[in-house]
Amino acid sequence: MSLDSIQGNKAFNDYEAFAEAYVSRTESNAYNAYYERPAMFSLLPEVRYKRVLDAGCAGGVYAEWLVNRGADVVAIDISNKMVDLTRQRLQNRAQVYQADLNQPLTFLRSNSFDIVLSSLTLHYIQDWESVFREFHRILSPKGLLQFSTHHPFMDFLFFEKENYFATELLEDSWEGYGGKPVCVRFYRRPLSVMTSALTNTGFVMEQIIEPHPTEECKRLYPEAYERLTTKPGFLIFRAHKQM
Repeated sequence: MSLDSIQGNKAFNDYEAFAEAYVSRTESNAYNAYYERPAMFSLLPEVRYKRVLDAGCAGGVYAEWLVNRGADVVAIDISNKMVDLTRQRLQNRAQVYQADLNQPLTFLRSNSFDIVLSSLTLHYIQDWESVFREFHRILSPKGLLQFSTHHPFMDFLFFEKENYFATELLEDSWEGYGGKPVCVRFYRRPLSVMTSALTNTGFVMEQIIEPHPTEECKRLYPEAYERLTTKPGFLIFRAHKQM
């Protein structure tokens, strides 16, 4: 999962406390390295010479992949620690800023990006229409928006909620980041709300993908592979700016 705050509240999820452990773990785990990222990469067009915003860059894995393929990258994250880790990883090969997606991205010019990429970040945002309007503003004509998020039905089942059609705040406990479990909060919303947020803000949907784990996942993480081949974990959306 990637990083952001809710309603501008930096304390909502205290990622500063476990940022390094998070980055280390997601470099090669089943859900990120062998499930979400390969699917995201497979949908991206040629990025050479493209100006790309990495919205919710975490430790900079996506930003590094983009830079290595010739993209002009701007990376942002709410977490100052994640910003520092991304800067260390990229060594001045991209512009990296601390920024809150719940607020207008006033430091970014309109019509100045070819692609907005956001990995596992938007489920931390309550108001998708506001952030999508900003993405629409900064994208060039017919610019691409591609993002991944929690699969709504997965969250509905896992948290045993009663109303699938509700948009609601959930709380989860993450283990394996050193010390005591980490409490993480995020929003669950139905698929219809997700798609409406895009169409209401001037985007045309091209694809909605339910990823499948890779063969490497099967070899390295057989239990996770079995789970992800029968129960969805994430969704990936690809849309373009409508003029």
